[in-house]
Amino acid sequence: MTQKPNFKHSRLINRIIKEAGNTLEFLSTSYDELPGKITAKAEEIKAAQVNEKIASMSVDELGKAKLGIRTQLLHDNGIHTIAQLEKLDYRQLERIKGIGPVQADNILDVTAKIRKSLEENTAIRIDTDKKTGVMDAFVNLLYCAGNVSRISRAAKKLFDDNNKKVKTLRKKSMPARHWFVWALSSEKTRQTALESMRELEELASGSYKSQIDELTRQRQEALQAKHDEYWNDFKLNSAGYYVLLENIMKSDGGSKNAGNKEQSELIAIKNGLSEELAVAIGNVPLDLTGMKHDLRSYQRYGVQYIINQGAVLLGDDMGLGKTVQAIGAMVALGNTGIKYFFVICPASVLVNWIREIQKFCDLKVFKIHGKGANTEYSEWMKYGGVGVTTYEMLAKLSLPEDFKIDFIVADEAHYVKNPEAARTVNLLMFRQHTDRVLFMTGTPIENNVEEMCFLIGCLQPSVAKSVMGSTSLTMASDFRRKVATVYFRRVKEDVLTELPEKTESEEWCTLTEAEANLYKTAVMYGDFAKMRQASWLVEKYPDSSKGVRLYQLIKEAREAGRKVIVFSMFLHTLDIVSKMLNGKGFGPITGSLSPDKRQAVIDDFTAAEDGAVLISQIQAGGTGLNIQAASVIIFCEPQLKPSIENQAIGRAYRMGQTNRVLVYRLLNEKTVDEKIMDLLKSKQTLFDNFADISESGKESLAQNSELGDNDIKAMIEAEQKQCLDDNKIT
Repeated sequence: MTQKPNFKHSRLINRIIKEAGNTLEFLSTSYDELPGKITAKAEEIKAAQVNEKIASMSVDELGKAKLGIRTQLLHDNGIHTIAQLEKLDYRQLERIKGIGPVQADNILDVTAKIRKSLEENTAIRIDTDKKTGVMDAFVNLLYCAGNVSRISRAAKKLFDDNNKKVKTLRKKSMPARHWFVWALSSEKTRQTALESMRELEELASGSYKSQIDELTRQRQEALQAKHDEYWNDFKLNSAGYYVLLENIMKSDGGSKNAGNKEQSELIAIKNGLSEELAVAIGNVPLDLTGMKHDLRSYQRYGVQYIINQGAVLLGDDMGLGKTVQAIGAMVALGNTGIKYFFVICPASVLVNWIREIQKFCDLKVFKIHGKGANTEYSEWMKYGGVGVTTYEMLAKLSLPEDFKIDFIVADEAHYVKNPEAARTVNLLMFRQHTDRVLFMTGTPIENNVEEMCFLIGCLQPSVAKSVMGSTSLTMASDFRRKVATVYFRRVKEDVLTELPEKTESEEWCTLTEAEANLYKTAVMYGDFAKMRQASWLVEKYPDSSKGVRLYQLIKEAREAGRKVIVFSMFLHTLDIVSKMLNGKGFGPITGSLSPDKRQAVIDDFTAAEDGAVLISQIQAGGTGLNIQAASVIIFCEPQLKPSIENQAIGRAYRMGQTNRVLVYRLLNEKTVDEKIMDLLKSKQTLFDNFADISESGKESLAQNSELGDNDIKAMIEAEQKQCLDDNKIT
């Protein structure tokens, strides 16, 4: 005979389970009240930011309306800003001598339009220099919303995974809770009731109840977070905050500043896509189940473009998340049933790719490089997932003729712009095994269009053939329209409106006597490298004008709680900087550093306290790294190729940066530094102008933006002449 249960204990267990279920239901829906509060605060902040702009905007802006508004009359009457104008009515304006009824109407109309334009286009920017009042409450709300949303999702999953089982067990265990039901039940029903009650007790005392308790604890902690806790979290995960804000504002039908699908389509049309195709791409369905992080609206659109167009070149500006878009495309394609993904990248970013894939999605990743490469390659071919390898490694890999890769990603695709290079030949061999391929580069072939056309030809030959005749900037619009189906590029200004300001400064230093002597010798021997390094070749630190200024800048950054990256192309200069810092700097990162060690240096620098300094060779640290922990960038000498500087700046000035970015260039007056800077300013980055919608100019697209051998020769000769004829260096 079945042993009689303890009815009181059984009812207690049942109550615990029921309350746990109620708690889960609450946790699953408790996020609902936060979006409205966030939207209200966002609009309050936006209004304050608009008013701040209005307060500093000169009435001279009225002149842009071309309505003949005489702004000098306003200045003469003490009205200097748009904010002052807004306080005046029609009668007050009309009373100003020289301003009649028509002008008064025009002034009020243009003033209203200025405010409306600002309200439509001002982005909500979380200012880390304003950690009080409304801004503090706003970040606190976003922190709570992000955590509560995460907890809600976890609670819903836990509820969905267990609800059916719990309901069944509670129903079957009823005889064990009520003596009269027990008395009327059969032996078999009693046995089932006791077994069900034991399972409920295990749930009540095991992982089910403990998981609910942990989620409850996390929610309470999130809602009671302290000031430093949520601001530090924002500093570490600002991109996530903006994704959350964007999604809330979009779902709330609110603000355009947060971005939306329509805005992505407008940008696509601006970049040459037909309206019909832009809309069609925006309607591509995406199943991103398995992505561990939400995508920004423009990133979702990038994934839709990649999937819809099949074989494309993604040339998004550095810092916009090309890697996460590639991963998003893999996830979305993987959810359609395909499984073979292959990433090819420079060795310097191999580790970063593997970590990003593991961070952003659930796809299994295989490191096809170094020891165990062959084993990993075989495993990938057998089971599928994401194989990650390097351009150099391709030469050692082979595929069966009938093996199909579902999707290939080639990062830093400008590595394969030369059709004769082995890495290009090897990549194109693998290209034959897939219909879907993504080329990625943040600096799309800045030297000439022929090289870009070669890349496009690797993707969609018919498109490349149609634009081969585009050789001047006067054909930019036609070129852009023709390549838009294969080449997609967004710039920071279009999509990351929340980025903090970036300030660039030229720090001119006067040569010391020791530097001047070294410089003169280098000039007379025509040694261009030593001419550029003169300030770093002196024996004593106080004799280095650039060294002294560098130390001052680092000291200022440390006092301001900022991290610093110091870039130079010369290894000797990096050694000198390292010695100046008494070995306390991180790095240097050089081309000889292995990918694993390189990533370890970045990780240590990111984890270090404010004031830390990272030292890096610009060729090695200027590509493929995310170093937004730093907000001060110092170049020890001007670079001969502006795109290299832009890449280096883009390592820190990217999505996730929360501080105003300060860029300093250390320059010596009355040296070749002056001539380099003058030449670079006269040679604007031609490709960027072409790719980023410039319609003017007559220079050949094949013209180099970098300084070439002839430029260098001319600068050396000019410096030699000045040294000899003008006694420039004493």
